[in-house]
Amino acid sequence: MFNFRLQSVLDYIKQLEEKVASEFADIKRRLDCEKEILKKLKKEGLDLVSRLNGMEEAKLCAADISAYFLYINYIKHKEKYHEEIVSGIVRELEEKRLELLNVIKKRKILEMVREKKLEEYRIYLISKERKELDELATSRYARNMKIEKIDNCV
Repeated sequence: MFNFRLQSVLDYIKQLEEKVASEFADIKRRLDCEKEILKKLKKEGLDLVSRLNGMEEAKLCAADISAYFLYINYIKHKEKYHEEIVSGIVRELEEKRLELLNVIKKRKILEMVREKKLEEYRIYLISKERKELDELATSRYARNMKIEKIDNCV
């Protein structure tokens, strides 16, 4: 029976791969969520600017205009903050992607070693079987020769 000495290591690497892939997916979801927030903030900022431009003909007091500008600046600062968050998550995602690729490489290498050892084991079994068959054939031949000699002597 074939027994791969590094099977426990291979099993551990597979578990590690699943864990890292799960972490990668979580980071990807976080990134998508933050990108969506950033997209909404940019849209809100553009809507505010277009609304302010549409009010050129309306008579607004300075306080209302000032409030619009303050809110637009607030939205711009939130955009910058979320852009930094997004870039940080992108870096984190890239690091996790590289980690995942390294774990996948290790798993594939171990699987290749396992396949090579399995093939060597199969070759060993085939050669052992051939030797047994050769010995069986030789012993049958020898037995038949003895029987023939005994028959010839009698």
